[in-house]
Amino acid sequence: MKKILLTGIIISVLFWGCKKEDEEIDYASLILGAWVNTHIDNESVLTDAAFSFEYRSDNVQSFANGYVLDGSNKTWMESENYTYSVNGNRIIIDGLNVLGSHFHMEFDILFIDQSTFKYSVSKFLIDDVEFPDAKTYTNKKITTDLTSQFVGTWYGRTTTTESIDDNYYYWDYFADGHFDYYFQDDEGNWVNKPDNEGNYFLYGDFLASNFTNDLLSGETGKAYECWNISIENNTMYWTGLRDNGQITSFQMEKVDSPPSGMPLMK
Repeated sequence: MKKILLTGIIISVLFWGCKKEDEEIDYASLILGAWVNTHIDNESVLTDAAFSFEYRSDNVQSFANGYVLDGSNKTWMESENYTYSVNGNRIIIDGLNVLGSHFHMEFDILFIDQSTFKYSVSKFLIDDVEFPDAKTYTNKKITTDLTSQFVGTWYGRTTTTESIDDNYYYWDYFADGHFDYYFQDDEGNWVNKPDNEGNYFLYGDFLASNFTNDLLSGETGKAYECWNISIENNTMYWTGLRDNGQITSFQMEKVDSPPSGMPLMK
């Protein structure tokens, strides 16, 4: 009898101890800040399929990811049309995405600290239609701001071993979020690609870029690419995990200005 009573006391202490510990976790504070998705079900996500989000102290959630508009067009877009609340370890989100669809989402926090945030999906509805999602999502917190280092002119090329492209290019990034892209034509003239329509989004060391008409593939329409970047002094490195399982990469050096001494086309 004493053994049974003692076992009951131990279970009770453990239960109330765990409950008290859970109640003391301030999830609403821990989720604040900006995050980038890195893994789904513990597998690395394709870099172009990653997304970024931010929980703000005014209960607004911003969200950014790539959207496929149609067979020829895809683009990266940001939205601040979501609000959220926190109930225990559950985050409840409502709002409209950039295409006008209403989202209702409920996420359960599985783990969170100052650098990592892992959650599962309890409920996911688009325009009142439920889409079950059994995956878990792991995200890293954005703790660095590379903007001041990133803005400027860069000159370089791909370092992907299997690439057939051995040409050099210029990228000129501006503080207002747009960029110019230069390539060299068959006559050796540096061309500021006239239909580039480039703009970029920088989330810590995660870069998303919109552009049009990929010169190498010959495709038409709007497109975007995402990269994980690092900057060491005046050298910048890009890497991206693509859908063929290949890691693509670029290396470039910061220079004083875009190309000169050869005719430029606009």
